[in-house]
Amino acid sequence: MWIGEQMSTTMTTIDGVTNLNNWLQGLTGMYTADINAIPDDKLDWSPGGCARSAKSITTEVVGMCRYAAALCRGEEPQMTEDSLAEAVGNLDTKAKMVEAFSAACQDLSASLTSASPDVLNKVVTPPWQMDAPVYMIAQIMVSHIWYHDGQLNYIQSLLGDEKVHWMG
Repeated sequence: MWIGEQMSTTMTTIDGVTNLNNWLQGLTGMYTADINAIPDDKLDWSPGGCARSAKSITTEVVGMCRYAAALCRGEEPQMTEDSLAEAVGNLDTKAKMVEAFSAACQDLSASLTSASPDVLNKVVTPPWQMDAPVYMIAQIMVSHIWYHDGQLNYIQSLLGDEKVHWMG
């Protein structure tokens, strides 16, 4: 570079949708590995008798990913505990859990990446009653997967499993 020339080192755009979708893909693999690491007879186990089970956690994650996907399609879904249970069904085996989770993540991915800027910027009222743009809801849902994957990891540790299953 010659004196007087300027080379820009400033990024002019960030592709938030692509970055979020890439993180969603990574988390899908991590969460799936952690579901598969929980023993079959412990999927419905409630540590201490009051903590949520892997089945309960996964039911919520699947339902919330489906909710965010519907928002990204421009729909106005309703989310209640009853509608969640009805929409998700009984995830009573690892195979059902993984299948439902993978399908919900694929749905969210496809809906997110095909959503128009108008849809992603539309302000909605989610079940927790804090208005936010659809894109922010999608961000929350992707983080939501990671949060609940941590709970699956904790269940594993309570069962004496200290391995990080998604690392190898």
